[in-house]
Amino acid sequence: MPFARALAYTVYTLWVSVCAFAPELLWQGFALMRGHFGTAELFSALFIGTLFAFFVEPLMERLKAGRWHLAHAPSGGMLLGVLVSLAFGIVVVCIHEAMIAYIGAEHAGDEAKKASLARAIDSACEWASIPAAVTAAWFVSGTSRRLALPATGLACVWIVFIGHSYGWGWPIVVTSAVPGFFIALLGSRVVLRRWDASTIPVLAQLTAWVAGSWMLLAWGIQAGSELIDSPGLQLYTPEAFYEDLRFYLGWCLGLSVAPNPVPDNGAQNGRAT
Repeated sequence: MPFARALAYTVYTLWVSVCAFAPELLWQGFALMRGHFGTAELFSALFIGTLFAFFVEPLMERLKAGRWHLAHAPSGGMLLGVLVSLAFGIVVVCIHEAMIAYIGAEHAGDEAKKASLARAIDSACEWASIPAAVTAAWFVSGTSRRLALPATGLACVWIVFIGHSYGWGWPIVVTSAVPGFFIALLGSRVVLRRWDASTIPVLAQLTAWVAGSWMLLAWGIQAGSELIDSPGLQLYTPEAFYEDLRFYLGWCLGLSVAPNPVPDNGAQNGRAT
C-alpha cells in the first residue's frame, strides 16, 4: 500500500478516535463549568468570538485557499457568515473554559497541571482506543483479504483487553464488547464485499444502526427490569447508559464527518490479494 494511502488511513483513524471521546470530555467539562460561568465569562466569550469572526476566521480562510481574494462568498450572505463565525468563536471559548474546568488546573501548580493533563490524556485514550482498533481493522481488511480475519479478531480481543486494563469490571466489559464485536465483524464483512469510496458511508450507517439497536435493547431491558422489579436484568446504570450513548454518538459522527480516505478506484487497486 502506498505511503500516502497509509497516511490517509492513519489520519482518518485518528479523526474518528477524537470524535469518539470528544462528546464525553465536553459533557464532563460543561457539567463542571456551570457552577462558575457568569457574566464576566459570557462577555469574554462574546469578545473573543468577535475577534475570531472578524479577524482570525477571514485570515484562516485565505491561508487555506492559498490566495488573498476568495472566489466564493459566504453562503446565505455576509450577515449569516459573520453570525456563524461569531457563534463558532463563542463555542470555542466555551469549550476552552469547559476543558479548564475538567482538567481543574487553572490555578494549580506545575505538578498539579501535569497530573491533571495526564489524567485527561489517559481518559481520552481510554475512550478512543476501541474506535481506533475497529477502524484500523477495517482498513487492514480492505487492503488485504488474507489479513481480514486476524485483524478483526485482534480488534475484538483489544476491546476486552482495554476494558480489563482500565478496570471497567466485567459487566461493563460485556456491554462494550457485544456491540463492539458486531460493529467490527459486520463492518469487515462489508469491507470484504466492496472496498471503494462508497464503503465508508456504509460503515458509518452500520455503526449507527448497531449502536442504536444496542442502546434501544438496553433501554428496553432496563425499563422491563424496573417494571418487574428485577435489578439482576439491568445492563446499565443510568450514568453508564448515557456515557455509552455519548460515546457511540461521537463514534458515528467521526465516521461521518472525517474526509473519506478511500479513492473511487479502491475496489480495483486498494486491496492486495
